[in-house]
Amino acid sequence: MKSRFSFPGVALHFNLSLRLSLQLLPAAVFLILCFDFSSARGFDLSESDSWSVSASNQLEFSSHRKTHQDIFHNWTDVDLAYGIYSANLRYEAHQPDDWGVSWEKLSFRNVQLSAEFLELTAGNYYVIFGRGLILRSYENRDLRHDNNLDGVKGTIEFEGFDLTLLGGTATGKYERLNDPLHAADGKVAVTDWMTAGGTYLRTHITDFGLVRLLGGNASLNLPHVDFYAEYAEKHNPPLAYAPDEGHGTYLSANVYTAGLGLALEYKDYDDFNFFNPNQNVSLNNPPPLAKEHAYTLLNRHAYEPALIDERGIQAELTSSPLEGLSVLANYSYTADSDDELIFSETYGELEYDYRDRALLKGGFSRQENKQEQGDPVRLAPLLDIEYYLSESNSINFILEHLYTEKYDAKLTYYDQILSLSLSQSPTGSITLTHERTTQWKVSENWEGRRDWLIATLDLSLGENHNLSLSVGSRRKGKVCAGGVCVEKPALDGFEIKLLSRF
Repeated sequence: MKSRFSFPGVALHFNLSLRLSLQLLPAAVFLILCFDFSSARGFDLSESDSWSVSASNQLEFSSHRKTHQDIFHNWTDVDLAYGIYSANLRYEAHQPDDWGVSWEKLSFRNVQLSAEFLELTAGNYYVIFGRGLILRSYENRDLRHDNNLDGVKGTIEFEGFDLTLLGGTATGKYERLNDPLHAADGKVAVTDWMTAGGTYLRTHITDFGLVRLLGGNASLNLPHVDFYAEYAEKHNPPLAYAPDEGHGTYLSANVYTAGLGLALEYKDYDDFNFFNPNQNVSLNNPPPLAKEHAYTLLNRHAYEPALIDERGIQAELTSSPLEGLSVLANYSYTADSDDELIFSETYGELEYDYRDRALLKGGFSRQENKQEQGDPVRLAPLLDIEYYLSESNSINFILEHLYTEKYDAKLTYYDQILSLSLSQSPTGSITLTHERTTQWKVSENWEGRRDWLIATLDLSLGENHNLSLSVGSRRKGKVCAGGVCVEKPALDGFEIKLLSRF
């Protein structure tokens, strides 16, 4: 595999066409068979007399002044459709990626048939069963996460009945795993207000053995109340580092009425981590039951699920007691089977729309996290003010403050972020962000920076292109979404992001 620097959205290697032909040959044969099948079954092809093609290219490049290190990412996606048929291609190049590894490949390619009651996919695909207790395959480019499956998936949908069958192999961090995976998932509408379903999955992992997961779920949709329940079991060979049985339970209820909503969730995960130890690739992703934050400091310390042994709850109340005023209160608590605290957070937020002239938001969080060294307790007030100068111009000020106590308050410090943005819709915005920390005062041999300053220009170039240019320094740190977290590298130089749609 070549690792020289290139822009695949501009110039691909000459051998790409050969790789495309070889990798798409099975899918092309499948598409031909589907065409014969659809003709025999008399599917409606009235809209199949025209082609539609769309494409996008996402480029990210950063250059670091002190280390002289460059990081490059590029994703080129092409989608084709012809009536009930479609094809999707993605070519990726990372030279190098965030962890210093250079690679490039055709990472995603498939063909699909979407008829009235039947959908067939050959090639790469994403899928989630239930709430992800047994299987969740998805992509998140911000997290550099992609665990797509490569194989065949078919879904039949009749009135009140859905069935999905699939087979394939999962994607590792840099290469495709060889361990086959097969699964079936079905759902039946018992009544107009109740559905029930079940899932079965099996895979044989090299040097580990046969792993099976099976479970069921049910949902109720009543006036002002929704309820969902899912239970699953995991069975694998009894090894010293892996118990032979595990289980997962997830419950949720939503109660809502005019101006008021209450969401309640419960989890119980016991030896329920389903991953391939050859590359430590997780294949399931149950709900973490912790508040997801859009603000940097709180997101940096988000909870990472420990599926080996955890139980917990989450409750969130939303209300609009007055015109223009919104209230949110969230509480989450996770402990192990011995009721020893792992993570808890209490979060409150007020948002007020002042006569369509300003949007005022204030929040406060208190976290306890036993996963981290020193058992930190964090207090985090935040303030977010957006003032509309005109119909198209606005100014936005954000203050984030995170106070941390460790070792029973014997060690304390704080982090703080100030952000100021000027926006003109739909042209773009310019943002100045400053972060500082006092952690260096309580850390021995602190050699890093004490503050970071970065300016970001976001521009909409016509209807099809979005450009983001950042210059300055940005602190490294954890970025999380849906219970999955990665450590993003620091920036000391400039960064360019360009998203183009064709």
